[in-house]
Amino acid sequence: MRRTAFEKFHWVCLTLFLCLICLSSATLNGQTRPATASAPTTAAAGQPTSAPTTTPATALAAEADLEAAKAEAFRGRNEGIEQALAGRFEAALEQLRRADALAADPATSVAIKLLEEYVSCHRQAESGRAAEYAEAVQRVHRSMLALEYLPELAAAEIEKTLRDKVLEVASDYEQVGRSDSLELASPEEAAKLKAEAGAFLAAARDNLNEARKLLAEDTSEYAAAFGSVAESLCEHLSEYEVAWAEVTTDTTKARLDAADRLRKLEEEMARAMGDLETMIVAKPWKVGLMQANLAKELAADKSKVAEEDWYQNIKAITEEQGEKAVADARWYDALRAYGGLSRLEPDSNQYRQQVRTIRRHVRVLSLYGKEDRSHKALAALEPESIGFPPDIQTQPVETQPTRTKVREDRTTWREAVSAVDAVTVRNTISEIDRYYVTAVDYRKVGLGALKGIRVLAETPQAAESFTGLDREDLREKFLKAVRSASVLIEKDDRLDHIDILTAFNSVLRASQRTVDIPVEVLAVEFAEGMLDELDEFSSMVWPYDLPNFQKHMTGRFFGVGIQITKERGEPLKVITPLAESPAYKAGIKTGDVILAVDGKRTEALSVEKLVHLITGEKGTRVVLTIKRPGMLKAKDFAIIRDEIRIQTVKGWRRRLPNGDWDHVLDPNTKIGYIRVTQFTNQTTADVVEVLEEMRDMHLRSLVLDMRFNPGGLLRAATSVADEFLPTGRLVSTKGRSTPPAEINAHPKGRYLDGDLVVLVNGYSASAAEIVSGAIKDWRRGLIVGERTFGKGSVQNVIPIPHKQAVLKLTTAYYYLPSGRLLHRKNNSKIWGVDPDVEVGQTPKQMRRWLGIRRKTDLIQDIAPEELNAELSRQFDADLPLNTAVLLLKLMRLRQSKPAA
Repeated sequence: MRRTAFEKFHWVCLTLFLCLICLSSATLNGQTRPATASAPTTAAAGQPTSAPTTTPATALAAEADLEAAKAEAFRGRNEGIEQALAGRFEAALEQLRRADALAADPATSVAIKLLEEYVSCHRQAESGRAAEYAEAVQRVHRSMLALEYLPELAAAEIEKTLRDKVLEVASDYEQVGRSDSLELASPEEAAKLKAEAGAFLAAARDNLNEARKLLAEDTSEYAAAFGSVAESLCEHLSEYEVAWAEVTTDTTKARLDAADRLRKLEEEMARAMGDLETMIVAKPWKVGLMQANLAKELAADKSKVAEEDWYQNIKAITEEQGEKAVADARWYDALRAYGGLSRLEPDSNQYRQQVRTIRRHVRVLSLYGKEDRSHKALAALEPESIGFPPDIQTQPVETQPTRTKVREDRTTWREAVSAVDAVTVRNTISEIDRYYVTAVDYRKVGLGALKGIRVLAETPQAAESFTGLDREDLREKFLKAVRSASVLIEKDDRLDHIDILTAFNSVLRASQRTVDIPVEVLAVEFAEGMLDELDEFSSMVWPYDLPNFQKHMTGRFFGVGIQITKERGEPLKVITPLAESPAYKAGIKTGDVILAVDGKRTEALSVEKLVHLITGEKGTRVVLTIKRPGMLKAKDFAIIRDEIRIQTVKGWRRRLPNGDWDHVLDPNTKIGYIRVTQFTNQTTADVVEVLEEMRDMHLRSLVLDMRFNPGGLLRAATSVADEFLPTGRLVSTKGRSTPPAEINAHPKGRYLDGDLVVLVNGYSASAAEIVSGAIKDWRRGLIVGERTFGKGSVQNVIPIPHKQAVLKLTTAYYYLPSGRLLHRKNNSKIWGVDPDVEVGQTPKQMRRWLGIRRKTDLIQDIAPEELNAELSRQFDADLPLNTAVLLLKLMRLRQSKPAA
């Protein structure tokens, strides 16, 4: 039906009316309609166009939404930073990215960039760890392959020739100068090093090719493995040879650049050389055991390593070798076997007891066997000589027990036990009864003492000093008496120290009737066996060792103040003079060669003998004959000896030219750095001086580095900790006979509220653990690194009446502010100080970092830009320090407000 004009007009008016109603309703309800491209708003012809408007309510809503997003982003940023401060770096990075997506913020952007760089670095380090693990496992396989196949080569009369050729390769390579030598060389010396390197490397390559020809017709798995590692070494030799050929010697910078390139290749050369020598080592199981320990340490999941076939195989092989070594009285081999097994499975009480017994045999062999040091010049090849690093010692220096040792200058066992008698031992037993930290287990102690006597009689080499042991009938009668005394102790339910004295007297009487071993020897061995059962840190200092012990206790040394090194048959070389020492003031420099000391040539003398010549009474004179690059002839330096103060507080870099330490790690973000290497009487004063400098410079962030710190004085540790903690207990001690004691902080420290990260590792012990433990328990700072050593026992030095000997006896334990025992006991699951953020280093990573740090620690003539480059390399190689700096920067970002 057609509409009339009136009807059309009516519908238009009605539509406009309804639109007005809808628009009015939307406005009243505070709603707005977004404009769309498909429905643009246009003005009627002839009417002015006005700009669109937003109501006040709408603007408020939008602003509220923006503020909510910013608040959520701020919370997300801080949550991300908190995750990073807890060591969850990848999760932190994701959280920060989500926060940044909600609302852009400069602090969040900076945090993201910092974490991205760190996570990349951390992934690279973990990739390196996985590669090192795979290499270690491969070496275990190769060592077992060599153990199986070398007898066949021996039967075919090839083994000796093959070994000799490989040894010639190693000898040729050892003759090549190293990068460190090139750095310190004059242009003339560098040119000589370059020429010699070319000749020796060519000879090494020729000998390697001859070794490969010996197995050219062999199709065995062993020959294939040998060929593979030989090919790898050949490639590295060629690359190393080219690098030496391209060395430019005329300028210092050219030599430093060349040395840097060589240094990178030397690490790979050492690895490749070690792989080849593993194939012909005389006792391959030793290499396999060492590499198995390394692999377990590097494993991502240590608990699953024991399930691997290679692990079970090397363990079974080592046990077999250990049993054979004990049967043949090859005590050093036995100790290597069971010592390695004990490190492989530290919770095994069986291995621990075997190690303890074998160590006693080794001790008897060292003291009373022939003065034959051939075990030190290892037959054929040992792991330490085949390109792999020696085992890292299991105890920091300060924690090592001072049981009787054979010194290099000792001539007879009689000196070792001189001035010891039965009364000394009786008095020692009484002091143990009075002061030991816990109630003494006299059954265990007594059996241990008698075992020490039994080991003496059962070590065949002891008969070389005590002829009575050569007679089987007399030896058996003596052992029967010792076993009878052991049975009495085992059966007695109410033992005390008197019973131990009775057992000792029975041993003396039995010896007089049979083997006639000197009383002083029996006294020493009985006491050592007894103390060995108490703990690893209680020990005797016998009269012969007392002067050296007292010198160490006073901590006073007189000399010229140089660190030295020496190769066999070579002159003495200066590593570095100590700052402000007589040597430094006299002009001695890093790299100087000491040709003579008071006219005595240094080439043929031992380091120990040379140290004795250089040190002496305060105020006396010593003349060092020095040769250095640039000198036309050697020059005599007359130096007056003085007291040498060992600097235990170090910084990030040396200030040139005086060698003082600069403690600013990052000037831009004002991060300070203090490295404490030990705790002595001077440590606190030096730390305080640095903290006051930091305060004057307005540094508000600090890295306190106590890695490899073996400990020292308790009072020094607590006074250093007091500088960081305002109140509260720092440490407490408890013992059986010593009254409980605690040391508390005072609110006068120099660094009570700045950001703080403490670096520790498995070699941080004793006093270093007290400082880090107090900081952790009071949440004063973050602990970064690895769990500390766990040496938390107090040793008192007790003079023994009647004779000039002292007893170092454990009389108490240290407890952290939380009340937790610091000390690691046998089978302990909890000990030491756990890091808040765990960051470890592989042996390869640690060697690279420490190698660079040793150079930057030197007082040397070096251009500032070269030192900066070395420090940059050092920082990049030190992942724990990288972590500490990251955390400190994030702490500062956490305090910043969100962007407006």
